[in-house]
This record gives sequence, C-alpha cells and structure tokens, in this order.
Amino acid sequence: MVRSGGRSGGVKAARRPEVRLPPLVDFGEGGLEPDGDYDGLRFGASVDLADASGRGARFMDCALEGCALDRAELVRARFIDSVLTGVRGVGTELAEASLRDVEVVDARLGGVQLH
Repeated sequence: MVRSGGRSGGVKAARRPEVRLPPLVDFGEGGLEPDGDYDGLRFGASVDLADASGRGARFMDCALEGCALDRAELVRARFIDSVLTGVRGVGTELAEASLRDVEVVDARLGGVQLH
C-alpha cells in the first residue's frame, strides 16, 4: 500500500513565478554601458546587443524580448524583477551575474558562462 501523505492525485504542478512589470519604454538606439542603469525598459527583437559591454549593469523591471546577446559581456550584471523571453546568445558572459525575481522563457543560449 502506497501512501500519498493525504494528497490525492500525486505531485502538484510547479507554479511559475509571475513577474509584474510596470509600463515599459522601448530601449532607444545605442548599446549598453558598463555599470549602466536600465529601469523600466523593453529591449525588443530589433535590439542587437551582440558584442555589447554591460559589465556591472543593472536591469530593473525590464523585458528582454527576442534580442540577441551573442558574445555580450554582462559580467556582474544584475537582473531584478525582469523577464527574458526568447533571448538568444552564443558565448554570452554572465559570470557573477545575479538574477533576482527573474523569469526566463524560451531562451536559446549556448556556451554561456553563468556562475
């Protein structure tokens, strides 16, 4: 006889976190800056952050949607209350980066350094 601890139906499904973003402003032209502050911005599919250097940057309440992160340097970057949907990148450097209350969906990342 197998006991389920009083629950019927087995294990509950995982509950996905819900990150609620404020109204966002589209990220304009240009690239990232080291130690830059990015608050309430939408980085859309047309934004190419390949080879960008955002070392130590802070992304708060941001949405990265389908943008390219190939070889982007995001060492010690901080992602707080943000959503990364459909981002893609090869060789992205995220060493010592911190992700707090971040939702990552459908990301295609290869050869990424994240520790």
